[in-house]
Amino acid sequence: MQAQYRAIQTDFYSTQGDLSVTRKLDTGFGTHDIRVGSYGSLWGQTMFTAYQNYLIQVRSQPRVLDLAAYAASGAVLGYVTDHGSLNDAVSLNAGNVDGQLIALYGTDSWDITDRLRLDAGFRHEWYSYSGYDRLTGAYNLGDPTTLADNNTRGFTGAIGTLRLKQQATNWTVGGNYDLSRHIGMYLRASQLDVPQNTTIAFTYPTPAVVPTKAKLYEAGVKLAAGGSYLYVTGFYTKFDPLNASFAGFNPATGRADVTTTFIGTAETKGMEADGRLRLPGPFSLAGSVTVQHPRYLNFSSNTGLDGSRANGKQIVREPRLFLNVRPTADVAFGATKVSLYGRYDYVGRRYTDFFNSTALPAYGSFGLGGIVSDGAWQVQVVGDNITNAHGFTEGNTAGDRFGQGVPTAIFSRPLFGRNVRLIVSRSW
Repeated sequence: MQAQYRAIQTDFYSTQGDLSVTRKLDTGFGTHDIRVGSYGSLWGQTMFTAYQNYLIQVRSQPRVLDLAAYAASGAVLGYVTDHGSLNDAVSLNAGNVDGQLIALYGTDSWDITDRLRLDAGFRHEWYSYSGYDRLTGAYNLGDPTTLADNNTRGFTGAIGTLRLKQQATNWTVGGNYDLSRHIGMYLRASQLDVPQNTTIAFTYPTPAVVPTKAKLYEAGVKLAAGGSYLYVTGFYTKFDPLNASFAGFNPATGRADVTTTFIGTAETKGMEADGRLRLPGPFSLAGSVTVQHPRYLNFSSNTGLDGSRANGKQIVREPRLFLNVRPTADVAFGATKVSLYGRYDYVGRRYTDFFNSTALPAYGSFGLGGIVSDGAWQVQVVGDNITNAHGFTEGNTAGDRFGQGVPTAIFSRPLFGRNVRLIVSRSW
């Protein structure tokens, strides 16, 4: 089989600072808690990477293999490999990037009455990047005994410079009103502005920048009585624009055989509930559930490729349903407190690719644990996935743009098997 060895060397530096002023004001029409400030950071990295493809055995601790061509006489005519290497340098990169961020921000929490609160915040950011990329080309190193050096990457000696400036604005505004000691309501709207290409080393020339923006709206009700509570929230999130890279339909060939960057939108709407029910005696039951509809919309590209096959599909790795249930029993024996708990987690079906052609099946797992506290000492035993359930937690979005060629994933990151941890701690 083929395998790849990657040598990656990176030197980093980073520094940051924050300066803010806070003030609480009583205006006679409620109280304001105001904060304004500035944030700045400088960072950078110098990188060198070299990848080689190898031919290896299919076994644990494999050895590299050489593939040779023989004449009828048995003499070796040459090698496809070079001491096991299929490509002396299949990928080669080197460069440097320095970044600068300056941000101004402010927040205000306004307690109009003891039941009504409004809050708002904003943050504006200025990004600046500069750097260089050592350009590479394909070379034949001229060794007649092997094919491994016939198309290897090497530095040309030329340097490509990188320049990029970006801005982003984030804000949030919300409100909370308590009808009584037991019932409350809240609303919130937010915008997230995510600059792209925050690591631009190895991207000469500087790519076109299309930032991703997301808006979030949510509204909910809070119920509380005694030791029990229930929060129910409806939410809507929309990423517009959204950058996505996948294989689009090529009219010239009639196939989805070209991977390119598409610009579109993604939206998620749903409901979530989180609660705890205090039962008679030492028992309580907590849990949460989220039901949502995450999907892609309106993908297009200026290359002429068609990305509509992804429209309406479920967002990669996002389930429509996930939940957990957590029963607990708390008892005390004098100064010694004992808590025993269980947990069940369920994650619904997800997909590895934009076209939803390969599914990650739904799975559920059980956990058990206990905590014993006595003074400064605490002992905890945690058991996860005690039934040794099987499941895929996520696929490989970098390599699954076409799916895996089968309806159900055959390789992905697995759910950890049964495991138990013992934690002993003491506080001073």
